[in-house]
Amino acid sequence: MTDFSIFVRAAEQDDAVVIARHHTMSEQESTQYRGSALTPSTQPKQTLSLVAGVGTTVMGSLVATTANATEWSIDSVFVESASRDIGIGDALLVECLRELRQRNATWLQSSALPGDRAMKNLFERHGLVAQTIIVGKKL
Repeated sequence: MTDFSIFVRAAEQDDAVVIARHHTMSEQESTQYRGSALTPSTQPKQTLSLVAGVGTTVMGSLVATTANATEWSIDSVFVESASRDIGIGDALLVECLRELRQRNATWLQSSALPGDRAMKNLFERHGLVAQTIIVGKKL
């Protein structure tokens, strides 16, 4: 068994490139699932950006935003495919929840596309459960 320690930390300016890369990779990967994600609002928001990995290598990221002081949304969470199933996504969610509790947040939401069982299961392991099912059809 490999002994390693996962780190999670607030994203720094130098992490912007990897977070942008994760966002692009997430959008590309989402094309394999049914459905579509809603486009986040462009209103000014508070942001919580976290990165996680092993050693000094960032392998995952999470970005959460809010338009008010207490209600937050996870806009993106992504772990590189070669680094999945070692706990990086869970570590990101644990730290996100800890940080938002410190900020006195009262609500956290996100979305998972139909068929993305891994994302749905990640959210449910941390107490985020389905609130609404959005349906739609391209016309």
